Amino acid sequence: MDSTDHNQKSLDNLFFCVTMLLVFIMAVRVPLDSDMWWHLKAGEYTIAKGIPLLRDIFSYTRQAEVWINHSWLGEVILYWFYRYGGFWGLGLCVALTAVASMGLLYKTMRGGPVFKAWFVVLAAIISSYIWSPRPQIFSQLMLVILARLVLKNQATTGIRWTIGIFILFVLWSNLHGGYGLGIFLLIFLILGEIADFILRSGQNEDLLKNFKRYFVWLLAGLAGVLVNPNGLNTLIVPFKTVGVQTLQNLIDEWASPDFHQLAMQPFLILLFTVVFSLAFSKKRPTGFEVIGFLGFTYLALVAKRNFAPFAVIATIVAGNHLPEILSNVITYLSHYFSEKVNLKNRNETRLPDRMRRVVNFSLVGFLGLVAILKWYYVTYPPVVEMYEARFYPQKAINFLKSNGIPSGNMFNSYGWGGYLIWNLPETKVFVDGRTDLFGDELLIEWLKIVSAQEGWEQTVEKWQIEWFLIEPHQPIVTRLLEKQWKVRYQDEVSIVLVRDDTPSD
Repeated sequence: MDSTDHNQKSLDNLFFCVTMLLVFIMAVRVPLDSDMWWHLKAGEYTIAKGIPLLRDIFSYTRQAEVWINHSWLGEVILYWFYRYGGFWGLGLCVALTAVASMGLLYKTMRGGPVFKAWFVVLAAIISSYIWSPRPQIFSQLMLVILARLVLKNQATTGIRWTIGIFILFVLWSNLHGGYGLGIFLLIFLILGEIADFILRSGQNEDLLKNFKRYFVWLLAGLAGVLVNPNGLNTLIVPFKTVGVQTLQNLIDEWASPDFHQLAMQPFLILLFTVVFSLAFSKKRPTGFEVIGFLGFTYLALVAKRNFAPFAVIATIVAGNHLPEILSNVITYLSHYFSEKVNLKNRNETRLPDRMRRVVNFSLVGFLGLVAILKWYYVTYPPVVEMYEARFYPQKAINFLKSNGIPSGNMFNSYGWGGYLIWNLPETKVFVDGRTDLFGDELLIEWLKIVSAQEGWEQTVEKWQIEWFLIEPHQPIVTRLLEKQWKVRYQDEVSIVLVRDDTPSD
């Protein structure tokens, strides 16, 4: 290896390390999420019983009904990190998964180190929307692995790649129900081959072979999905979840992006960059690049939770075309300015190798220290508890545990269902974040009650609700007070209301 290659490799290693440290710093955050708690409880159950939890034991509205727990393995991993590392462990799990995803993306995409570093950081900013202690973080990692596997081996024949895809989907379908993103990727790959088959004459034989290969990969992926405790039910998970229409009104991540928000702008930057790259690249884009990009863009525009898969595919497509465009621009500017200011004859000053290594080590060491300090601080239990008290009914639960928990069925805030499952396990919830289990019917009833819509009293009687634990600003609070329900506890975050004749345990 000559000195030029050695310097290029050293530069790439430096940018890779710096980029991954920046990703870690972005990804490690206070490990709190409304769904995190019931995922932890399900993971605890699976480890304690030795079998996945496949029937509801957390709510009274769906008690004992079949629950398609597509994330049981992801829940076990999260609970394992929490069991042995507490909040530090949960924060580390999220950050390491994010680093693994972005690291593989860096190694998959084309371009120089500066180009790859910039776009991976941009992809990380866009993907950070879903980086929380929930099994969905594993779906992005699985998608990057699949994209790298199929795009790096598109012309490879042999059974081992088919087996590899089968194993990947076996793992994915047990980690999280987002395996549907992988199915979409393979479908877009097939549709891309069909488009190429139609539009490119003279290459039909090779394209037909590719089409057959990708179709076999798709079948292998679907077969892998079935290897889990839920069996055939796993195939309907994406349709059950997406089919819950109330999601867009109830859960922010299922809503379309609002581009008036500054946080949504990185998505637009990457979107327009890819469009520019495809428009001005001298290299004709493949059918998959166009269809895959359009497909994942559509998914992201429908729901913000699909920002992460969009960032993965869009970054790979940009890496296939934009570096060539930038290289041509830089070459042109270099020639232009060299003629104007005679830059060809300038004396270049370079740091000695030893000094350069010291600078590089210092930079990596500084970022590593920042990463460790941030990880320690944001996952420090008192800090987590401070944030917990701000967004969850922590004080109310402490009060109830000390002064007696009301008897009878409880009506709870949707966003607090998981928190109550973990912190008040002796009381069944009305609803929690498992939208595929509760469906539109029950979520609409929840909205009717909490919004005090016409017929709310009949719904309360239907479910024999005896007490409420919700936010004080909800419209139902005023109506309950008018109906002589009593305030058992209240603070700035939560209020507990009970029937006048409701005793405590």
